[in-house]
Amino acid sequence: MRSEYLQSIIEDLTEVAWEEHGRGIRNRTTLVGVEYFESKYGDELVKGSVEATMDAVIAAMKEEGIICEAEYSRDDLVLRVEFGACGHLQTEKQLMERGVIGVVNCPSGNILMHFLGKCVGKYCELAGVEIKGDRCTVTMVMMQDREA
Repeated sequence: MRSEYLQSIIEDLTEVAWEEHGRGIRNRTTLVGVEYFESKYGDELVKGSVEATMDAVIAAMKEEGIICEAEYSRDDLVLRVEFGACGHLQTEKQLMERGVIGVVNCPSGNILMHFLGKCVGKYCELAGVEIKGDRCTVTMVMMQDREA
């Protein structure tokens, strides 16, 4: 099967989901992209600190060819991650060109949030995604039970 075809299927499914749920779709897509990483890496990417876990997950995403680079900053419970040349970016751009307002889903952010949640003992929440050129910045908030 051609990758262009698979990409169009993903776009169509995402558009239908968006039309059905509107902005609420963001709350229903937090596990998109996670299953593959969970089954392949298990808890191997969960380290003793937020930063070490971020570094491990980012390295795995680079190795998988999902992103080319990532930089992050942390301000207490708020994390900002800038992804360079993310493989998911083209889909989001095309959806926005079709009139879907804002980013519907961020599999790269989901993967990070999943493993960070395991590190700190509670879930993380996607607060926003901003696209500029071939880069996107994901803002997430960590809820936590313990310091990591």
